[in-house]
Amino acid sequence: MKAGIPLITLLLIFVLFSATLAWHRDHPVTPYGDFCPECSSYGMCKVMLSPEKAEKAIRNYYGHKGFNVKIDGVRGRFIRATIRNDDEVVDKIIFDRKTGRIRSIY
Repeated sequence: MKAGIPLITLLLIFVLFSATLAWHRDHPVTPYGDFCPECSSYGMCKVMLSPEKAEKAIRNYYGHKGFNVKIDGVRGRFIRATIRNDDEVVDKIIFDRKTGRIRSIY
């Protein structure tokens, strides 16, 4: 019984601090369900963006935030990209060229 109290206290401290250490950023790089400003604020483009226009829109969106973009590939109406801050990968996204939706997959 005497050994149980310090063990429980140690476990509680570990659980409380492990959740705090798991958070690596104050603000996400890509807010959940954000939209490309090339389309509309409601997420529906009038026409599907070409891959070139979509790449430009992604670079503009993250360039204003101070990040670099590496396009990983285009597949159908989706573009997959890696977002970097210098050499550190900070996010991986999928961009929907039809709706303008930007989703983090990181």
